[in-house]
Amino acid sequence: MGLIAKIKAWFSPLLATFRDFLKAIFQGAVELTLAALKDLAIQVVSELQYDPSIITNEDKRKIAFERIKVLAKAKGISVKDSLINLAIELAVQYLKK
Repeated sequence: MGLIAKIKAWFSPLLATFRDFLKAIFQGAVELTLAALKDLAIQVVSELQYDPSIITNEDKRKIAFERIKVLAKAKGISVKDSLINLAIELAVQYLKK
């Protein structure tokens, strides 16, 4: 076994462990952010669902997105757009039940 093969064999388990560690951290960060957004999303979506001045669901989604983004920023929650969209969808499903 050559030197490079030995180095790869030695580092491979370390890299796999490090990758798993980063994956767990990322997953935990996403869960924490969604938990922080949950109440905001439910509040905003429930306010908008019966607003007669907003006709289409797409308009409601756009307004909900902007409101949640502003409220999250005001609370110091840094969040990506995709998580806001996910929080909106989860809130809609929650309120349908």
